[in-house]
Amino acid sequence: MRRRRSRGSSGERSRTDAATHGFAGAAGVDVRAVRRWVRREIERLGAGRVDLGEVDLMVDEIAANALRHTASGRSGGGVGASVRAFADVVRVEISDDGGAVSLPVVCTMTDAWAEGGRGLAMVAVLAERWGFEGGGPGRPVTVWFEVGRP
Repeated sequence: MRRRRSRGSSGERSRTDAATHGFAGAAGVDVRAVRRWVRREIERLGAGRVDLGEVDLMVDEIAANALRHTASGRSGGGVGASVRAFADVVRVEISDDGGAVSLPVVCTMTDAWAEGGRGLAMVAVLAERWGFEGGGPGRPVTVWFEVGRP
């Protein structure tokens, strides 16, 4: 599990509220719909003081990675999203359908002009903490991040 700053596990915090939703469709998953839902849930949970622009970027990156690198992007695939508000952080989780050939990793930048490889590095910089759960050969992965509540 990768972390930027550790502030203890979310399990140690008292949960205030949570919401989950699945995204799938015959035409595929719309990353914008995932982003809009997460933003709406953060606001509904009363955690709208977090930097929603940064949350949008991280949700876009993680959901797009799920669609690009896993079975979530194939016909009939989907992603799940979860938002949990704690007293001091908001935790966002994006789950894929599995099938990735590798686990999420922050790539080192060897080519400044490369088209890919910056997304999880951006998440690592913007998030209070981030990581992933699950995985293994063909198994679903949940990538999560936490942002502080001012």
